[in-house]
Amino acid sequence: MIPQGLNLLYLPPFSVIGRFFATAVLFGVLEGFFLTYQAAKGSLYLFPTVHFFTLGFMALTMIGALFQMLPVVAGAVIENPLRKAFITHTLLSLGALFLPLGILFESSVFTLLSLTLLLLGTFYIVPIMLKKLFSIRELRDAPRGFKYALSSFGIGVVLGALLILHKLGLISVNYPYLLEIHLSFMLYGWTATLVASVSFQVIEMFFVTPPYPKFFTKNFARILFSLLILKVFLPYVFAVDLLISALLITYALLTINRLKNRKRKIKDPLIYLWNISMTFLTLSALLYPFKYKFFYAFLIFFGVFVLSVIMSMMYRIIPFLVWMHLLNRGVSNPPTMHQVIDSEHIWLNFYIHIASILSLFTLLAGNSVLPSLFFFTDFLILAVNIYRGIFTYLKFSKKFVGCL
Repeated sequence: MIPQGLNLLYLPPFSVIGRFFATAVLFGVLEGFFLTYQAAKGSLYLFPTVHFFTLGFMALTMIGALFQMLPVVAGAVIENPLRKAFITHTLLSLGALFLPLGILFESSVFTLLSLTLLLLGTFYIVPIMLKKLFSIRELRDAPRGFKYALSSFGIGVVLGALLILHKLGLISVNYPYLLEIHLSFMLYGWTATLVASVSFQVIEMFFVTPPYPKFFTKNFARILFSLLILKVFLPYVFAVDLLISALLITYALLTINRLKNRKRKIKDPLIYLWNISMTFLTLSALLYPFKYKFFYAFLIFFGVFVLSVIMSMMYRIIPFLVWMHLLNRGVSNPPTMHQVIDSEHIWLNFYIHIASILSLFTLLAGNSVLPSLFFFTDFLILAVNIYRGIFTYLKFSKKFVGCL
């Protein structure tokens, strides 16, 4: 069954999104390995740990998904998607790898190279995507939010570059102020806005739920972006942080309510992952006004929010795209979506994910080895399953070519 509201005529080649997801899950495994290595040594390198995840896992997944969603959801067709995806993927992947390594090994050459790559990758693709979105007069609520998310990503990358140049002693900036704005735009302006915008399209479509309130879907991204701009001028005003927190919590609770009232009451790990994600978005938003008092908890809660929702979306997107592309190529008897990645493998990943979250309680006793090992396993199973889906596509594609 093909979901309504998708312009599948504009579906880009499978390799466009496949390369981003394939690389993103490898960064996830690298993040898990690095966490385990640090736990074994009894140390924590915060900057590399955060940026392997946010740039390597998060950003690659989200930019890759936008290559798919702009034409399919918004009707904003990106010409020559293979070439543009290759350039973007190469620049962002290398930048995401070199930046944490440059900081970790205190190499200014690696760090400056990574900044150059990340800035080139960002300001190559973000203007292309924004131009396509702004060229469409009547955007639906989901793609309207993409504009604000991409704008926030561009702002966040520039601010991050300034922070690193300050650390290298090349410029002098108000570091605490820029860090505050950088965190807010990257975590909530970019990530949370994009997740929310996508959910306005897919939650009702995939899980047969009641729709979100129209006023909320129309104005959520605009209000959040406006609050973040206000924060630029009033960075330490508690009321602004409270408003941002309240808006995000409202979105999370609305989403949980949509899922609770879905028409098909079936056990689905992807629905449970969305519920987990929204729970941890709520927790991170509650801590947002007090984030520097509970900084590690704030980052962990936000990380679980992102990891959970990306897992759910990858497990929905890859099987659908494999099935759809094989069908479009004329492959006879292509695997069904449930055969691309076996549901038992997804359930296994879900149970390990639950165990990973529960293992976080051992941090209270000073044990970081157990959660690190669990999250390493969590990322590893996700990577294996996503590669299963990709290899399924390659296998059936080769069979099809062999029959010609």
